[in-house]
Amino acid sequence: MDLSGLESLRLAAVTAALFTHESDAPELLHVWLHLETTTVVVRDTADWALRVTPDQPGESYIMEELGSRVDIVPAPAEVPFVRHVGERLVRVTKGFDTEDPAQWVKAEFVFETGRVIAAAFGGDLHLRHGLR
Repeated sequence: MDLSGLESLRLAAVTAALFTHESDAPELLHVWLHLETTTVVVRDTADWALRVTPDQPGESYIMEELGSRVDIVPAPAEVPFVRHVGERLVRVTKGFDTEDPAQWVKAEFVFETGRVIAAAFGGDLHLRHGLR
């Protein structure tokens, strides 16, 4: 996906997929960014790469055999994208693995008042915020 097509779009909402195993604390699996004209999912892949692709959130589901569930919910406040709801996305850039330059592992989402770094690391999605 050409991420430049997301630039200048306003972030309207953020949805999260939260994985919970038995009584453990929920873990963030991926997030959907609901922009003015499109919705994209930000997620890691089985080969530990980062992907941003057009997608819509599905329904929550239970994995009874594992004692786990995935809840599709409005993103909690601790998800860094949430603080930028209502802002325009100024720029999105990709970051690649230094040892494998073809492997996309990071993206920087720059908003009007700050930025969010999304990274695939060790099979997990990591999000953090930063100053603009």
